[in-house]
Amino acid sequence: MKDKYYSIGKVSEICNIPIKTLRYYDKINVMVPNLRQENNNYRYYSHDQMVRLFIIKRLRYLGFSLEEVKNILKENDIKNIEVIVEEKRNSIKAEIDELNKKYEEAATFKNKIHVANMILENSGNYNVDNSFRLERQREVYVFGKTAMMQSYKNENVNLEKWIDIIEAAKERNLNIQGDILVSYHTEMFGQFINRDCEVEFSIVVENNVEDVEVKKFGGFLAANAIHVGEYSDIIHTYISLKRWIEEKSLVVNGPVTERFMLSPVDLPNTNSHIVKIIVPVKPTI
Repeated sequence: MKDKYYSIGKVSEICNIPIKTLRYYDKINVMVPNLRQENNNYRYYSHDQMVRLFIIKRLRYLGFSLEEVKNILKENDIKNIEVIVEEKRNSIKAEIDELNKKYEEAATFKNKIHVANMILENSGNYNVDNSFRLERQREVYVFGKTAMMQSYKNENVNLEKWIDIIEAAKERNLNIQGDILVSYHTEMFGQFINRDCEVEFSIVVENNVEDVEVKKFGGFLAANAIHVGEYSDIIHTYISLKRWIEEKSLVVNGPVTERFMLSPVDLPNTNSHIVKIIVPVKPTI
């Protein structure tokens, strides 16, 4: 017996498979020992079974379920086995692609938190006027949807539209690269006066020229301001920014956009929320 068979302990040691797992394989008929002593129920495996256990271990490592393993071990047509393995390879590739997307999204989120943290660290000395900047808006790609909002009053963030745009981007397999943008296609302050307003909700994504709803945002001269804290107070930042624009002999030259650098869909603490107001401008004639 010692020359032909291996005890369950020896098999576990050689194959590096826990005894508990070997017993489970026996129970569900994945690998039933060739020999079982009636007096003590000790299990013994043949050399051929050792080889098959290595095959099982490899298939399990590749992600095959135990039911799939059983079917492969029963399969005699090598062409069918090739098809099964190719399907698994494609499945693994899809998992890798999905993990890469998650990795990129996590990197984007980490960078968002890092930038916001730098702003918040200086919030003790924060002054709205100090945040005003005149700069050319960097071009990014965005995926967005426009909606006519009835009797719109910009006091609260429209989370329903935000969630919709994020889910729509994921359904299109777009790689999210940055923040949510909300653009108001009305005159400056028009979003605050409780009337119908065309609002565009978008999110920064990786360039995808194949999607007709992905377009460029930016490339224009803008007066920018940073608003920290409660969103319902943002109108005061708008008023100060408008005054600053006029002092610089500039005029508004397009829809105002709010870039939510840290928002309710990122962290719940409203005191840490950060919104960048982007106002396209041009010099007065």
